[in-house]
Order: sequence, then structure tokens, then C-alpha cells
Amino acid sequence: MRAGVVLGVGKGFYNTSSYGIEVVERDVKLRALPKGFDGLKVALLSDTHSSITVTKKLLRESALAVMSKKPDLILLGGDYVTGATKFLSTSVGEFNKKHLDKLTAAFSVLKAPMGIYAVLGNHDMWDGEAAARIIVDEFAKKLGAVFLRNESVELKKGLDIKKGNEKITLIGIDDYWSNGSIMNLTKKADKGSVRILLSHNPDINEEIDLLGERIDLVLSGHTHGGQVNVPLLGAPYLPSKFGQKYKAGLVRDGLRQTYITRGVGTLMLPVRFGAPPEVTVLTLRQA
Repeated sequence: MRAGVVLGVGKGFYNTSSYGIEVVERDVKLRALPKGFDGLKVALLSDTHSSITVTKKLLRESALAVMSKKPDLILLGGDYVTGATKFLSTSVGEFNKKHLDKLTAAFSVLKAPMGIYAVLGNHDMWDGEAAARIIVDEFAKKLGAVFLRNESVELKKGLDIKKGNEKITLIGIDDYWSNGSIMNLTKKADKGSVRILLSHNPDINEEIDLLGERIDLVLSGHTHGGQVNVPLLGAPYLPSKFGQKYKAGLVRDGLRQTYITRGVGTLMLPVRFGAPPEVTVLTLRQA
């Protein structure tokens, strides 16, 4: 019994090491995807939680794993540094720039032909606007990343003689628990364009349904895949009002799809059970 506990804890810590990273590759079929975007590789990195317990080696290996797949586009899903944490009615911890510096140094290898786009997570927002601004500025200066803070951008690729430049719309919002919202953003998007939403928290699906807006693909993190999963029961705690629904992987809500990555780092304890660190490469396909 004691040996089993020791082995289990050891495996949990092993799952947080660079050797435990899982590269998830998956095709995602989207209706009305322009021909020029068929086969587009989109890398998703989220929840790095750079801190005293998340090593630079793990962060670096996750970035190298992404680059080994030669993505066309890189998306960063938030919770970059473990700073302030909400606990009951109080806030614990604070932003420490040295952990951000560790992350940007580890991520310096990230490059993609169509760029790097990013959003902020709940821990980034809980650190306050001044810290969020530092994150945005440092990522822009050191990684060339563009943060989408409740805004959208048209991504163009290829040229079709009949249709002109083909495009898709990428929408990015601040953390949904803070002030992230898609309200009015979809109205600015081309009605016929494929719409991809980068939102740290997959619970944004609640607002999408309430507003009756069309989003083709939501890309999120936040849940860590449960981080610690109990056999037969799943994750005892998941930061989502939808229970286990948006724990990890591809979820369908009618025609809309949501992909939730388990993320790279850990929160509170450097332990993962049944939810190894993940970097994700999605290949977009015409439905």
C-alpha cells in the first residue's frame, strides 16, 4: 500500500516534467473553411503558470515541441504566470516579473508564418491591469505576440481569383471571469467568414449561446484537464460551471466545436494525475 502511494506521487510529479509533455495532434473540420486554409496548422499553448514550481526546462520543452510541428499560426491561451489566486473571499499571492522573464526566455523559439496571437487568463487579470500590461508589453517585445483584448483580426492566406483574398476571423477576449466578452465583436466580423474564438475559459460558451452568436471554433485552456483525476470518478474539482463537460479535448455544441487543452503548467501543487502537460496542434480541414 505504502509503495503504491509513493509510486503514485512519483508518477504525478513525473507528469509535470518535460518528459511528460504530450503533443496532441488533431484534425478539426470546419464548415465554410476557405480552400486556402485547408491544412492550416494551429498550435495552442496555454496555462504555463510560470512559478517557482514550474521549471524553465518544462516551458522550453513545450515551446520546442510546438516548433517541431512547424505550425502556421501559434495561439497562446493565458495564465502565463501564477501570481494572485482567489481563495474564498481573499486574494493570495502576487505577480513576480522574474517568472515572466523565465517564460519569455523559454518561449523565445516560438515563430510562425502567420504570427503569434494571445489572450489573458484569470490569473493574469487577477494580478491587476498594471501586471497585465507588463505581460502584454513583454510578449510583444520579446516574442512579437499580438494580444487580442476583446477584439478581432482578419487572417488572410492564399489568393482565389474568384473570391479575392481568403480569410478567417480570429476573435480574442480577456478572461471570461473578468471582463472578457464577445458582445459586439461578432457583428464586426464578415458574416460568411469562419470565426475562431480564443478564450482562456471555455465557459464562454454560455455567453455565445445566450447571445445567439455564431462561433465555429472555440480554443481554450483553464481547466488543466482536471490536473488531478481519480480513477472512475474523474476530476474532483474543475473550475467550470459545466462540470466535467469542458475538462479537455474536443467538445461539440451543435455546429460549434470547442477544443480545451490541458495546458503546460500546474497550479498550487506541481502534480498531475491522468492529465499530463499538453501542447496542441490542430489542423483545420474543410468539412
